[in-house]
Amino acid sequence: MRKIVFLFDGQGAFRPGIGEELCTKYAEAKELIDRSSTVLGYDLTDHLWGDAAKDTSSKTSIAQSAISSISLAYAEVLKGFGLTGEVSLGHSLGEITALVYCGIVSFEDGVRIIKKRGEVMEKAGKQGTMMAVIDIAEKPLTEICKQASEETSEPVVVANINTPNQIVISGSKTAIGKAAQLIAKQHGRGIPLKVGGAWHSPYLESAATEFSGFLDSIDFQTPTSKFYSVVEQEIITDKSMISDSLKRQMLSSVDWVSAINNIKSKGHKSFCEIGPSKILKNLVLKIDMNLKVESTALFSNLETLVKSF
Repeated sequence: MRKIVFLFDGQGAFRPGIGEELCTKYAEAKELIDRSSTVLGYDLTDHLWGDAAKDTSSKTSIAQSAISSISLAYAEVLKGFGLTGEVSLGHSLGEITALVYCGIVSFEDGVRIIKKRGEVMEKAGKQGTMMAVIDIAEKPLTEICKQASEETSEPVVVANINTPNQIVISGSKTAIGKAAQLIAKQHGRGIPLKVGGAWHSPYLESAATEFSGFLDSIDFQTPTSKFYSVVEQEIITDKSMISDSLKRQMLSSVDWVSAINNIKSKGHKSFCEIGPSKILKNLVLKIDMNLKVESTALFSNLETLVKSF
């Protein structure tokens, strides 16, 4: 079997109905969702495919737990078919899911971490917004954000470097509006995003402080498989370093391009997106179309997915 890299979905992967077919077909997936529900204190299935699912996307505190739990359920089913991640990483929220998958924290503590992360982000998410930027490279876009921040006295920063041609900025609505004007002058294009807040921006400083304090109560362990930190842009094994990077993750930009290129440089050519969407598959192929990338979301029979590797 080839060396497989697992890529765990971020919060944007949610849509009503995810996980229902998976949990109906695979008992181990339903068992894992039930374990999550026990820790969370509510029936997660209602927010995945039940009556409450239509509102899940607008509730960061629930959406993050939903996406992470379904992603871990996919991984559990794949393990039963003999497919595991030699290296694991994730996009934003997915980085926490990868941390749980790699055994750095217990499953129960992982669910608590993700619940807390969602809660503090939702509380801080009443300010700001985000915008995807096309056709402007990272360096000039960083300068645009700096100029927009100075001219408006409000923050806007590069939040996600998703592909060489798609970068997301995050900050105040006023500063992003100014940045959009500057982007247009450089023949770029800005696409406003429907999000719950200005993620990976200074607006989350209070949330990050509260989250950091919560993490001090968690018992971190040495990874049981390789964990690639997008914050550090390397595989890390020291549990203290992992805890520190997690405390900084909420305010750090997500440089997905560097992460994929770094892992590729280590000889990895096969990737599998673990979660209910194909977002990460599409991003990876835009970084390097010659890589082998599949997504659990595209297979109703996961044994067929395993055989494709």
